[in-house]
Amino acid sequence: MNLKINKADILIVDDSVIFSQGLVSLLEQYPDYVSSIQVAHNYEQALKILATAMINTLILDLNFESDDYNGFIIAKKVKSLYPKIKIIILTQEAKIDNYEVLFKEIDVDGYLDKQLGIEETLGALTAIMNNKKYIDKNIKAMLEIGKWLNISRREKDVINLLSQGLTQKEIAYNLNISNRTVETHIKNLTKKMEARNTPHLVSIYSQYKNGNRENGYTF
Repeated sequence: MNLKINKADILIVDDSVIFSQGLVSLLEQYPDYVSSIQVAHNYEQALKILATAMINTLILDLNFESDDYNGFIIAKKVKSLYPKIKIIILTQEAKIDNYEVLFKEIDVDGYLDKQLGIEETLGALTAIMNNKKYIDKNIKAMLEIGKWLNISRREKDVINLLSQGLTQKEIAYNLNISNRTVETHIKNLTKKMEARNTPHLVSIYSQYKNGNRENGYTF
């Protein structure tokens, strides 16, 4: 089922004049998705526009040339003042810590790579206007890499053997550890990877390995 297209009244908050102007020019070509677009280049301008204009969607950069504020501070303030406004974060750096703060503490609605194309931007707008969260495929891939790179050496050994079809008992024998230790490692991996169960964990691992082998991410 296709999602209904609810038009967005957008405020772009980015201190790069060139980037924001380019994004405005691009989005203006899609009136079926966008009703209006305004731009703010700093925190103060953003709050002033939000106080007077009808805005339902904020497209926000994370990094600003300021020691007083950044995208996290702006997003938190906007969500506290205008909780119904949807916030899409634009970034050139996808970090797990950023993801945790943005979605679990601030409750933003979208997370997009600045290098993405217009189709994915429009897909993000459609999703969040229908009260769905949206993370683009490039950031999903980078977050997945980050998760796997942050697991321990022993956890890597366990998931490698598990993906080869070994049982927990066989893994314990191969690694010279107890069955209970293997079970604990699998439980921790399942939680870290946000997997539903062990087969789903193996599936996530296999997708990661297949998708990143050529990029030099190896175990």
